[in-house]
Amino acid sequence: MQNFLDDKLFKALFFIMSVGLFIQLAGKTFYSSSSANGVHVYLLLILPSLILVVGAGLKKKNFLSSEAIFFLTATGFFLFFCSLSAAWSDTNESVAYVLRKSLVIMLYLFGVIYLVTVATWQQIKTFLIFLCYISALGAVISLGYQLLVLDESLGWRTFRIYSMGYKGWIDIGYPVIAGIYFGFFAVLTVVLLGLREESKLQNLLLLVAILVMLPYIFQTFSRTSWVAGALAVVYLTAVYRHHTIFALGIVFGIACVVMGVIFYDEIVVELTKKQLSGRPIIWIWTLGEFLNHPVVGHGFDHSFWPEKPFAHAHNFFLQVMFEQGLVGLFFFLAMLSSVFVAVWKHRKARWVLASFSLVVYILVAMQVEIQHVITRPGLFWTVFWFPLALVMGLVNRVYFNQAEQSEI
Repeated sequence: MQNFLDDKLFKALFFIMSVGLFIQLAGKTFYSSSSANGVHVYLLLILPSLILVVGAGLKKKNFLSSEAIFFLTATGFFLFFCSLSAAWSDTNESVAYVLRKSLVIMLYLFGVIYLVTVATWQQIKTFLIFLCYISALGAVISLGYQLLVLDESLGWRTFRIYSMGYKGWIDIGYPVIAGIYFGFFAVLTVVLLGLREESKLQNLLLLVAILVMLPYIFQTFSRTSWVAGALAVVYLTAVYRHHTIFALGIVFGIACVVMGVIFYDEIVVELTKKQLSGRPIIWIWTLGEFLNHPVVGHGFDHSFWPEKPFAHAHNFFLQVMFEQGLVGLFFFLAMLSSVFVAVWKHRKARWVLASFSLVVYILVAMQVEIQHVITRPGLFWTVFWFPLALVMGLVNRVYFNQAEQSEI
């Protein structure tokens, strides 16, 4: 697919979109204003993606495999039905408005898949490595400012971090989401470390990046990110099966045991009293409301349990059932299934199999926290849409590499 870049238009779009994607993924560290970040993402990523799709159509250039097409088709049906469901919801957002947001997400997916498909391996790895470094830097700055300037103390629920605490910089908005956000980059760093394709210095820096993100993730007290991250690392251990990841797992295990001893009383309270923070009650209520409108649901962004201070179902699968019913759930599962099938088909490609750990991570996180995925450029693009697009982009490049080799 490198010949795709022989065309001056597609080559220019490649570099512009690469900058736009980096801004979108690392924006929480670079920007104090979400609106400014969003504008730059639209100008440098979404608009060029639109030009890419139109240009590829006019020039009859195809950069999508059958697996990528199936994924994008299933995603399109899911997004379209979610948009359509705004018609029978009590939301203030119109069908046209949600459709526009859905179109932007589709262009984002096209853009990421294109970038991953035509980039070289070294470009992909360098891009992801710098993202991990920027994330680690954001975690260090945030935690350092909280501890050294704002005089917070590191300990069990002494405070829950979600921002730097200075003029809106590195502000994720909520501790649980902050844990999921930085946990995502921690898992991505483990993926890169496990590949063993970089120099010893680079691997050391990646290890340092993981170690500096862990205290931040711990201090968010986002149990969702803890469990999701642990399961993703277990998956990676099974995929890589080499001493680096095993050693990392042992270190994490020892750290957990030490923390368990130090914070024994606090952990007992968490397990016996706080447990799932009332989420089973929310899940039962959501299932009951789903049964009132089981086929097409209550509609997009429908008001959730007005009598209680709960904004969503704390389980994305239940949220889809509540808002879009069985029809929406079918399209959503079709979208996820397309990723599973594609990964299984190309499971001999190590990058594909390793990157699927990011999907494992978000699937676990979705059981408890992720609420909406049809949003403007922001956090949920990073922790939900990007992993799916990255995996499908890697599947896509494997497909075309195999096709090109078969023609030789």
